[in-house]
Amino acid sequence: MISAVWSPSRRAALFGMSAGFLGLHFPWITKTAAQESVGKTPKMAPSELLLHSTVQIISETTLGAASFGTGFFFAFFPQGNQNVPAIVTNKHVVAGATTGHLKLTMQSADGSVDLNNFVDFIVPDFAIHWIPHPDPAVDLTVMPCAGLLQQLENQGKKAFLVTLDQSLVPTDADLAELTPLEDILVVGYPNGIIDKAHNIPVFRRGITATPANIDFNNTTEFLIDAAIFPGSSGSPVLLFNQGSYATRQGLVIGSRVKLLGIVHAVFNDLVNGEISIVPAPTQARAVVNSAVPNNLGVCIKASRVLEFEPVFVQRGFKPPDGYKMRAGSSPP
Repeated sequence: MISAVWSPSRRAALFGMSAGFLGLHFPWITKTAAQESVGKTPKMAPSELLLHSTVQIISETTLGAASFGTGFFFAFFPQGNQNVPAIVTNKHVVAGATTGHLKLTMQSADGSVDLNNFVDFIVPDFAIHWIPHPDPAVDLTVMPCAGLLQQLENQGKKAFLVTLDQSLVPTDADLAELTPLEDILVVGYPNGIIDKAHNIPVFRRGITATPANIDFNNTTEFLIDAAIFPGSSGSPVLLFNQGSYATRQGLVIGSRVKLLGIVHAVFNDLVNGEISIVPAPTQARAVVNSAVPNNLGVCIKASRVLEFEPVFVQRGFKPPDGYKMRAGSSPP
């Protein structure tokens, strides 16, 4: 494993463009190679692609304490073969962090994944590189990462990563078709567990505990029945069916992948009989004996991720011609 220090140009970090496919896709080609052919994309099952859609986030503070969380790759403003790549996680995962660690898997010469080749990026002043969601009540933040990918390319390397984008975020019509009980997949690093030899995350199965098309307690959130542990903060929650799935109209043959939400909190049973909602912890030690998780995770709806696009525009980014934002107003 190679370690590298990221020294981003602030503007490149915030607004750098890169190329790629839409939806679940790879590999990334950064700005200097934006006109090059991406070549042949290896055939991979959706679950194989999702193995490379997340990154473990290790945050350090001035006191030397380290915490773990999950980030996932998201392509903003996808238009043709261009998009703005970013990492999405919870605000509380990176709050107060002085140094961050992001381990990225590299591509082989033929564009396939090289499971034994990683670069561990050390990011100084970690917390300041993140753009918080404009609503203080929404526990989301993003870090545009084109500058990081550019630095790799300048060294003759390319990261193998899979991005999600707005094509995977359910529309209102998509949500209306969902049933109250759906199969979900949580991708991340519970208790900081990661396959260190291959830099891949852990999959956890579950179900929607409240309907994903209803705002739980009038918030843009829903609940899942899945074991959520320290390190799961920021994990993408995906509607995930392989082979077949049930709909209101009957059984459908085929596969389905949609980004439903992002884990940000858990319900805890307290010893006094009360139930509390707390941010999903980032350290195992944060779970005290007086509070027992009851396997209910609180998820922010994926549509809130799209609300970062107007923030980018407010900061001076010009969307591609003809691009229509689903959140806010698209410029003329």
